[in-house]
Amino acid sequence: MAFKVNIKVKVTLFGTPLRDEVLGAAYWVGYADYAFAIDKLFPLIQSLTIQRNLQNPSFYSRLRNDLKIGCVIPPITIAFIIEGDLSVVDERYINEKISDGFVLDGIQRLNAIQRAFNEIDGPDRETFLGRTLHLNIIVAPSMDRLLYRMITLNNGQKPMSPRHQIDILSETIFDFETLSLKNQSHKSRQVSSNKLHIQRSDIVKGYIAFLASTPAIDNKLIIEEKMDDLIAERIIDSNISVDKFEFIEVLGWVADRCVDVDVNKWFVSGNNFIGFCAAARKNFEQLRAESTESLACAIERFESVFLHFDKKKIKVGDYRRKMVYEYFGEIGKFSVLPDSDVVIELSQR
Repeated sequence: MAFKVNIKVKVTLFGTPLRDEVLGAAYWVGYADYAFAIDKLFPLIQSLTIQRNLQNPSFYSRLRNDLKIGCVIPPITIAFIIEGDLSVVDERYINEKISDGFVLDGIQRLNAIQRAFNEIDGPDRETFLGRTLHLNIIVAPSMDRLLYRMITLNNGQKPMSPRHQIDILSETIFDFETLSLKNQSHKSRQVSSNKLHIQRSDIVKGYIAFLASTPAIDNKLIIEEKMDDLIAERIIDSNISVDKFEFIEVLGWVADRCVDVDVNKWFVSGNNFIGFCAAARKNFEQLRAESTESLACAIERFESVFLHFDKKKIKVGDYRRKMVYEYFGEIGKFSVLPDSDVVIELSQR
């Protein structure tokens, strides 16, 4: 897209960044013009599944009309995940790496800017492109910590539930192509001898269970909105900012051990995967020491123990998820107990 010389398709930052001492993140304030928003930021939302669920165009018709006249809208928030030294981030870095960022807040506003521009004809288009868009830019050391901040800010509000936020960011951040664990949508799920095919929705649920430190992340007896509030409270109270590992490490660890066919098949079960993710938040320092062979043995023993529970008296799926969490969350303890003691103790939880 070609622009006149008075239009600068770049981000300009104000001063030095603030530091979030809880997250170890840097927070910048800056601005760009609408030309930058259309040329560089709008493409960031086109790859997201949420793009297919944008509000009906008529819903934002008033905002589009106001934008064409010249209204000022709240800042768009752009986020980057950078492991290591955050001091390398400056104005030049952000402009060069903008395609690696993602839109944390302002998807609907960016869509409105794009649509408004398409509705303008003649010389007014250049005037529109030169208008100022304010930006907040967060550079965080990990996705887990960024999600923690999002949820602490949004809890109690309506825009996005924790489940929705995690769903969007997991699609943006996780590079499943680098893992032997390859996610699949429900419709495209396949079977392969050397890949773990797991529904993407289960990976998102596993991430929620990890962040909230509980396998109890969905309950049909609880109103969905209230369940989202409970999950948010669990995540906020979980003190995730001091953890020494991230969910992506757990995911990679699982993928590496899925070279074993039986381990692979076990993790394909959503309830096993979700329960294990919750247990990993509690006990990953010990779990990560398990080799593929020892994990396969632990899974085999768990299945032997689980056979003792009366399937007619339990909700098998929910109970399996909970027992996976309990067993692998304290695998060091249960590994030295006889099966009978493990059955009794698990049955009391």
